[in-house]
Amino acid sequence: MLTLALRLGMTLQDLREHMSAEELLLWMAYNRDSPLSDARGDIQASIIAASAFQAQGAKITALDLLPKWRSESDEHEIEEHEASEGEALFKAFLIGSAQ
Repeated sequence: MLTLALRLGMTLQDLREHMSAEELLLWMAYNRDSPLSDARGDIQASIIAASAFQAQGAKITALDLLPKWRSESDEHEIEEHEASEGEALFKAFLIGSAQ
C-alpha cells in the first residue's frame, strides 16, 4: 500500500478513505503482473550491465547482477501477508456494502 500511495501522491490515510477495497484488490493484482515499485528499473539495469560484461567475454547473466533485497522466505511471508490483508479488506467491503 505504501508504494501505491507514493505513486498516487497520497498518504496512507487518504488512500484508505478514498479507495474502495475492490479497487485496492485490483491494484494489488496489477502490481503482481507489473510492479508499481522501482523493481523494473533494477531489472533493466541488470540486463544492461550483464550485456556490457558479456560483450567483454564474462560468463554472467542478468539474474547474477540483480540486487537481492530480501530472501525468498521473506518474499513468501510478504505475499501471505498481502493476501490476508486483501482478504480482510474485501470482507470489510462486503460488510460495508451489506449495511
